[in-house]
Amino acid sequence: MAKRIQIILAVLVVLAGIRVYLIYQARHAPVPAQPAAPPNPNFSADSYVVPTQVHVYDVKSAKSALDGKTAWVKSGYQVTYYPYSGGGVDFKHPAGLLPPLQKLTITNVIQAIAPNSKGEEIAPGVRVHTEQVMAVFRPQGESKTFAAPIGGNRGGDYSLFVNDVFYFDDPRKLYGHWPPDTWNAIEQHQAKQGMNELQASFALGIGVPEDNGDYGNRTLEYDNNGHPVKITFAHNRATDVQKAGS
Repeated sequence: MAKRIQIILAVLVVLAGIRVYLIYQARHAPVPAQPAAPPNPNFSADSYVVPTQVHVYDVKSAKSALDGKTAWVKSGYQVTYYPYSGGGVDFKHPAGLLPPLQKLTITNVIQAIAPNSKGEEIAPGVRVHTEQVMAVFRPQGESKTFAAPIGGNRGGDYSLFVNDVFYFDDPRKLYGHWPPDTWNAIEQHQAKQGMNELQASFALGIGVPEDNGDYGNRTLEYDNNGHPVKITFAHNRATDVQKAGS
């Protein structure tokens, strides 16, 4: 009987040893390599860029935030600008559309009512005019002063879109990872195959979609200051660039 107990104990000891060994092996085995995640075609170095934003809510806060600031035009060929002198905006003689990435210095923020503004009747005999909130600025290398709208004020209800109109960081530094030939094309306001949508907007201004495709997979037409260009994108790369109508 005693011998049988000894045999059973010996077997249990061996089994326990085997279990300890297997646990040790499992804990010290190399971790199998995980398969690499497939690259996201819609995610690139551009996604890491976070431009500076200004937070304004009326003329006073806009003037405080923008006075003396250097800015670059973000909404190319979308915003009309006007001569400004003697404290007044010459709405009758527009100077043109702000070109993409135009560098300028903001010198003031004002409110002005366009001469053709009829206002909105909110009560019998009572009309409220929407005043334009405008940034007064000097383009780089020019001495003349101009003004461009950055929002509106309707009876004290402000709607400002400053961050949609301007960059407040040098775009060449923000997107310094783009190759030199891309920047050369942008500075010459030329689009070329291989550009992504953002690069094309830097070169030609804001494009208008011609179809219902997703961002980076659609066709856009760019007015390009009266010289329309049509670009087709696939996987956020321009695959076809041509003059509109050709």
